[in-house]
Amino acid sequence: MKLNENLQICLLATASRYPTSTMDLNEEVIGPQCPKTGECTPSSLLELLQSNAPQMLSAPAQLVLDAQEHVIYLVEQSQQVPAFWIHCRERTQEEEITSLRRENAALKAEMRELKTQLAQVLPV
Repeated sequence: MKLNENLQICLLATASRYPTSTMDLNEEVIGPQCPKTGECTPSSLLELLQSNAPQMLSAPAQLVLDAQEHVIYLVEQSQQVPAFWIHCRERTQEEEITSLRRENAALKAEMRELKTQLAQVLPV
């Protein structure tokens, strides 16, 4: 999968797909504008950047998740050297089932709400 968006969207996509993944920062690409973090989750990195380097979140980025790479490039800095390395941990079957059940419940609630709205609009 490749996603060409800003860094914020790439981090949100990573957090959504791999919530328990960890990320390493490449200080050579990022430079001193980002505080040192060690390994952190995509969500915690997003929060950290919102607090300490919000301008980075709007930077053009490319998220690459495939058999060879799990990285985010900051396009304006380097398209060959990753700014972030992603260490993915796939969801366990139980985590996937829980996530699907939660999504199913939300969709059912949305469907009930839409039916209620439709009933109010349509004459009986």
